[in-house]
Amino acid sequence: MNLISCPECENKILERMGTICPKCGYTVGYFNETKKRPKYAKFFALSVFLPFTSFLIIIFSSINEIAFTFAVIYFLYIAYKSCPYLYKELFVTKFEKMFFWGVWILVNSLLITMIYNIINKVQVV
Repeated sequence: MNLISCPECENKILERMGTICPKCGYTVGYFNETKKRPKYAKFFALSVFLPFTSFLIIIFSSINEIAFTFAVIYFLYIAYKSCPYLYKELFVTKFEKMFFWGVWILVNSLLITMIYNIINKVQVV
């Protein structure tokens, strides 16, 4: 286990999340690391908000072939940038890792299905 200096009293404590300093009571939290917080926020935005914008852009651009092509390229770019593999160092627990992979697979498979249906103009009777 790696030891870090407690930011409050400089006592050596474990860097593991949830560790409490016996000297001053400081608790090691999830976002104590200043570098991790902005990267996690970026990943969260890419995972939640941008697939929704991809959905809207694909729907509205399905009228024009050129706009639809650009919308599909945008979707592919966002799908790549939001891939949990690129942010694997952010995940603390296996549940968190599996959750974000599950969400990513579900959202992108639904968007791919929508693109496929628009391309083939499948109509449900």
